Amino acid sequence: MKLTRPTQIELDKMSHAEKDALIFSLFDLLEYLEKRLQVVEQQLKKNSSNSSKPPSSDGLKKAPAQPRKPGEKPVGGQTGHKGTALKMTDKPDMIEWHRPQGVCSCGIRLDDLPGQETEYRQQIDIPEPKIIITEHRKVVVDCLCGLRHEGVFPAGIPRHVSYGARLKAYALGLSHGHFVGLERTTDIINDQYGVKPSVGSLQKWTQECAELLQPDYQKYQQQLIKAATVHFDESGMRVEGKLHWLHIAANSDQVIYSCQTQRGQGGMEAAGILPTFKGIAVHDCWQPYWRYQEATHALCNAHLLRELNYLEQLLGEAWITEFKTLLIAAKNAVHLAQQADKTALEATEVADFKHRYQALCERGLASHPEKPPNVGQKGRHKQHPATNLLKRLKIHQDAVLRFLENWQVPFDNNRAERAVRCVKVKLKVIGGFRSISGAQAFCVIRSIWETNKLHSQNPFETLRGVFAG
Repeated sequence: MKLTRPTQIELDKMSHAEKDALIFSLFDLLEYLEKRLQVVEQQLKKNSSNSSKPPSSDGLKKAPAQPRKPGEKPVGGQTGHKGTALKMTDKPDMIEWHRPQGVCSCGIRLDDLPGQETEYRQQIDIPEPKIIITEHRKVVVDCLCGLRHEGVFPAGIPRHVSYGARLKAYALGLSHGHFVGLERTTDIINDQYGVKPSVGSLQKWTQECAELLQPDYQKYQQQLIKAATVHFDESGMRVEGKLHWLHIAANSDQVIYSCQTQRGQGGMEAAGILPTFKGIAVHDCWQPYWRYQEATHALCNAHLLRELNYLEQLLGEAWITEFKTLLIAAKNAVHLAQQADKTALEATEVADFKHRYQALCERGLASHPEKPPNVGQKGRHKQHPATNLLKRLKIHQDAVLRFLENWQVPFDNNRAERAVRCVKVKLKVIGGFRSISGAQAFCVIRSIWETNKLHSQNPFETLRGVFAG
């Protein structure tokens, strides 16, 4: 809507009816701009604590994710925290004795006197970086019967000069495990060992490693399909200069990443887990997840609490604060029952939580009822954010409160969200993947890396073993 400012001469020539029409059009414009301003202000109020926006979008105003209240925790180590102090070993690799030197005041040399060890100290250090060049020589043996027998080179030893499995694993561990850029990875290796593999070599090793890890990747994928509970999430990533989507499936035993061109059902189908998954799927309330009816669904309550935080700041109504308190109280009730070695909450306690939940939904909807479509309007009427949230809470009550009765279901979807964060660090370092094959190879390697970590396995040794055959 745009108006042209009339000149004084044009105003003087206008009739009363024309001026009235101009005034009404100005009021219409003001009303339109006021609504737009309200939308923009609401968007500016959103941050990572009251919406699904990532913490990185908060900028310099970013606050702690869970700010502590004064006096909530004492300074220093907390009760029950396992310390990580260094412990002495019974079998040191080297021993150095420190005897007193010189001559006693009586004239006897201290070197000639017997000593007694009185104090022990140990220091942990790393060896000096040093390359080891191994030359492989094939031997031919002629038997007395006339047959010739040739030795066989080990797997992974190509012709001429090549890099070994440990160096390759170290390079890929820096790049895909700790998100160091390719050029910086080659610089680090050169600074430490005096050899500098090319960026092209690292890219070649990445593809080779991903191909060799495919059997493990597919095995973990099948294990997730058969798992009781799996967390799902998705996030954008740049590949070949275009928007692609990273799909994550994770639980306490496996993590699987996959890069897809679509975010919704098409991407989920291509990722290959949800279509045949029959366990409990933990996720946010995005619509495509609900299309998989064979799975039992559980919603992330951390997402809901963030939305309630936003409404509380926007509206300040009592039912919003009470809803937050209810969800947190339900979470604490399960936690305390688990600490007391109980196997379930009392049926009356569960029923009370559900009753309070339903009552708060009704109170909220009474304040923010759903608006019917206007006469002649096509499609649905735009609803208030509180109405939309309350409708979801009411429709999906079982999925929201599933953690109350099934303790295999967590309160939130943090396991999948944590799996996303590390990849975001990678994308901040490299900006994006230049090829789809590079993105897919990274997803395979990173899946194995994260799964190794869950099982307390050294991922560097896994990579080394892959290259060593």
